[in-house]
Amino acid sequence: MAQEKGEVKAHPFLFEDSFQVKTVDNSRFERAGRMDCESTTFAENNLEIDINNIIYPVTPGEQIYVAITNNVSSADEPRSLTTAYDHDERLLGPSVMDQFDYVMFGKVYKKEVKKEDNLAVVWASYGGLLMKLRAQAPQLNEFHLNDNIYFMMRKAQADEQDG
Repeated sequence: MAQEKGEVKAHPFLFEDSFQVKTVDNSRFERAGRMDCESTTFAENNLEIDINNIIYPVTPGEQIYVAITNNVSSADEPRSLTTAYDHDERLLGPSVMDQFDYVMFGKVYKKEVKKEDNLAVVWASYGGLLMKLRAQAPQLNEFHLNDNIYFMMRKAQADEQDG
């Protein structure tokens, strides 16, 4: 299977940023909370996302690292992942998901670009858990309608922030 040289190795993420969790609204659903997060790096970036906070509790004030990609297979051996069986750790082997605590698979259902502000907004659904990501338009260039994407998150550690 021929791959463009460096296609996945060079930069496996479509988007990555660190966010400060501002609020978590658990009032709508029993097992899901909507997080509202502000970027710690880019003033324009904002993330609103529903997560299963029974599985992965997050509280306001915590810092999270988020990465979004369209393929989680090994950068050394990239391959197409088309079924749930392809994601089985026994078949997939080591993957980028191993570096994160919480992973969801979903689909982009809307994208809006505001050229006058140089901002873009991407909406995705992860099996009914929704995401709204606002960022500078160039940061969201690689997102397209109906793209399958992986949302990956982990809590930032003090040693990660130091370098």
